[in-house]
Amino acid sequence: MNNIITTTNFRGKILNKIYRVWLVRKFLPIFLIEIVVLSVIIYQFSRLVFVEKVLENFFRILLQNPYGSLTFLSSAFGQTTTINKVLTVAVVILVALLLRMLTQGILRFILVRKNYFGRADQKN
Repeated sequence: MNNIITTTNFRGKILNKIYRVWLVRKFLPIFLIEIVVLSVIIYQFSRLVFVEKVLENFFRILLQNPYGSLTFLSSAFGQTTTINKVLTVAVVILVALLLRMLTQGILRFILVRKNYFGRADQKN
């Protein structure tokens, strides 16, 4: 019984070290690149659109008529230039990918930290 606990602890320590290497080599560079690309796109978008006024109008409509905010968003998107549409879609996609990568990294970190894989192997 003591041998199983020692083996499980050893596996947990190895998995923790493997995760740290994975985090530094794979996760962080891609995450940082996505943040830089997203920042550049948002900067370019902010030069084309006066975002403060769009958000001010959106929240004004949202507080007066919540259902009208969807109409406002679709109308604003439909009446903008093609480059703004492309940048808007790019920002939405990059934010979704960034959130997905961030949640996956946090989930993996929690699972390794709680020694989930060692406990799952011990049950078998």
